[in-house]
Amino acid sequence: MPSSAAGATTCWSREFHDRLRAGVRERLGRDAEPSAGVIDSQSVKADAVVGVDSRGFDGGKLVNGRKRHVVVDTLGLLLGVMVTAADTGDRAAAHVLLRQVADSHHRLVRVWADGGYTGSLFEHCLATLALVLAIVNATTTCAASWCCPSGGSSNGSSRI
Repeated sequence: MPSSAAGATTCWSREFHDRLRAGVRERLGRDAEPSAGVIDSQSVKADAVVGVDSRGFDGGKLVNGRKRHVVVDTLGLLLGVMVTAADTGDRAAAHVLLRQVADSHHRLVRVWADGGYTGSLFEHCLATLALVLAIVNATTTCAASWCCPSGGSSNGSSRI
């Protein structure tokens, strides 16, 4: 294969991954294509060999490096991933990543996200991608006792 066809390997591995994900979902009694997902990001420190043009400073997490943005289905299986400089905002990356995920997963109708994805992204998802973006607040979802340990935990600490 000519070296100019660099995308061929990427396309092949994406198809392979899609088939594996569909097989796992079907074995678990689910439809091969997901109808809901979760989007989130994680900032990670970049090594000194990473060029300064591809890393940035995430002021919220105080990390100088890169940020990976992922969309997973409700089983935690990867639907899309994007790596940016850490100073890239979650909403800006979500515009691009959710477009890619919606284009390749036509059954997807709902995506859950944390408070970093508020604002005009909600209207964008609904109007242009036909996705319902549901913002989940940690205070409302953390009502179960297993999620928020009480002050009487066995190790003497009430920190999560």
